[in-house]
Amino acid sequence: MSTSPFNARRRQKFLHEDIYHNTRKNQLALFEGQLLNKNVAESAQSQTVIYQFLYLEVFWIWMLDYTAGEPIEALAPRIAGIVDKFEEWNEVDQHYQQEVALDFPEDGPYEYEGAPQFSILSDYEDTLQLLSIAILLRDQCSVRRIIHVLRSHRGRDGLFEQLIAEYVKDGQDLDTCIIGKPYNTLLQVFYEEDENAALVLLQKYLKQWYPAMKNHPRWHDEHLHISEEGYAAYYGYWAFEAGATVFMLDLDDSQIDHLVYPKDLVDYARQLWKEGRHTSLEMKPSAEREPGV
Repeated sequence: MSTSPFNARRRQKFLHEDIYHNTRKNQLALFEGQLLNKNVAESAQSQTVIYQFLYLEVFWIWMLDYTAGEPIEALAPRIAGIVDKFEEWNEVDQHYQQEVALDFPEDGPYEYEGAPQFSILSDYEDTLQLLSIAILLRDQCSVRRIIHVLRSHRGRDGLFEQLIAEYVKDGQDLDTCIIGKPYNTLLQVFYEEDENAALVLLQKYLKQWYPAMKNHPRWHDEHLHISEEGYAAYYGYWAFEAGATVFMLDLDDSQIDHLVYPKDLVDYARQLWKEGRHTSLEMKPSAEREPGV
């Protein structure tokens, strides 16, 4: 039986060529529609919802392309643009937070709080995915920009602290995650000294990951829900944070063969490291500004 070129290069079996093209076309249309909406949105609250949507749409288009088998070399430069959208969402959200502080002075003055809320599964997972991809692409600039947005989240979540440990001077060891299941399992990998035991924990995490995403409002089980127009909110199911963990700890992943594990991206990261290459090194000046200023 012959295999189509698309099926030969796709990274997950659920994505079929027509669904890929239809979904991508739909995502781009949604993005363009929200670009128009942001120009007419009257409230700061509406603006922050729109800017979060714009960030996530470009991120999910990237993920869809990754799942479809696009070369990593072509995908890598696009992460910086997604982080631009991440920063823009955060900046607009700061304006909203400032308005709320003025409207409700009894709750105290405005204090900086990065837009993603780690207590919300979708915010937490989406943010970990973006951060982990930047780590695996050795995109130092993007990693530092993400950390800058999330500086208010420091000292709260163990997995976040471990993922950024190599990029900060004041790393903190925390033994729990804000969302315990399944993330505490992956956090334990960083503290396991025996590599075989660490790999057992990693495999456990990969098995736990997709069932734990059942409350993700956007994409869980969407490969089963194809619209009449032939598209779905399925962009690929990827535990990128597991890949970042393997890369950072230099674990032997030769026996890992799980649908949600991005093995070729980990291999790409290792090749970059071996060659002493980075996607970027310097942090953009915009990332050094206080959002909202």
